[in-house]
Amino acid sequence: MKPVLTEAQLKRLKEYKFNSEGKSLLDPVLQDFSGYLLEKIPFWVAPNVISFLGLAALVVATFPLFLYCPTVTEEVPWWFYTTCIAGLFTIQTLDNMDGLQARRVGSGSPIGAVVDSACDVTAFGIVVTSVAIAMQLGTSPELMFYCHLLCFCIDFAMYWKNGFFDVLYYELFEVNEYLAVAMMIHSVSAIFGPAAWSTQVFHTELEARVITVALILVANLFNIFGAMVVILKQRDKGSNAGLRGSSPMRTACPLLIHLILAFLTKGASSQQIVQNYPTLYYLMLGLAHAKVTIVLRVADATKSEMPLVDTSMLGPAMLFLSSFLGDYVSEYFVLCLAMTLVTLDLVVYSMLVLQESCDYLKISCFKVKEKY
Repeated sequence: MKPVLTEAQLKRLKEYKFNSEGKSLLDPVLQDFSGYLLEKIPFWVAPNVISFLGLAALVVATFPLFLYCPTVTEEVPWWFYTTCIAGLFTIQTLDNMDGLQARRVGSGSPIGAVVDSACDVTAFGIVVTSVAIAMQLGTSPELMFYCHLLCFCIDFAMYWKNGFFDVLYYELFEVNEYLAVAMMIHSVSAIFGPAAWSTQVFHTELEARVITVALILVANLFNIFGAMVVILKQRDKGSNAGLRGSSPMRTACPLLIHLILAFLTKGASSQQIVQNYPTLYYLMLGLAHAKVTIVLRVADATKSEMPLVDTSMLGPAMLFLSSFLGDYVSEYFVLCLAMTLVTLDLVVYSMLVLQESCDYLKISCFKVKEKY
């Protein structure tokens, strides 16, 4: 199999330094809590193991919700939402612990930074869809469609912005804050039922779900606006030979192609696949977004140009092309196939990057040095 990373990329990855500055609103409290729990963790537990366990906990916790809510309009028992809260809290806590564990055992590496980002961005699409289910956004398909696309754009833009700096600057609202909002939304659905989000508020015809989503998106649009300002101002500065040397359009091409395919599929589907099977569709789209953003993160760490096209586009492209075949092909079957291909593409790419990086740096991804 052809290597994913070149020799030059691996050499630059070895020289990559990951630093961070600033704190989000919840960081002081959560860091203290994570530090307390970290004392219970043995030294031999690798930081990357903690990262993967957090992602695994989220997947297991949200799977029942996805299974029983294929149209994002169903109402399920309260414990479904409580399980999701447990999964969100687990990944939030472990995500704060992996970096602390890396510094604790002295096993920090460029691979750890990429793994942490990869787990975060993979979890992002899962969290967005689970929140949509908790609010029954399937009753407002247009709102759900644009909500997902805007969230993916915001997430991509923040990683894109960080590619222009040698230091990761934390904003007031980061992963911890978004997960806290997601937990609050699930809590409302668990206590009052998802029907509570259809309540009309402020003596208007606007539902609570519409106002909540609008407030979240408006708050994030300020972040994406700030990120775009940074990108346009800093793209020709600095020593980064990859992202800083690339044009903004080249870097954004994979994301733009995914957005175009989503719009085309939504408009051309004769079987209304986006409206009839939104959970599966948006999970597929979220995993495709995760792959593209991970490629962006790897390009940043290896100071390489962002590829114009990516294999994650194959699944969404198949789904769009199948819409022209009418009733001759089941679009649901194609959607299942697209989901499988996108998932395999994400897993295989991530495994190859990890294997090649670990072999080159002569380290283990899931083990701590022998002295521990």
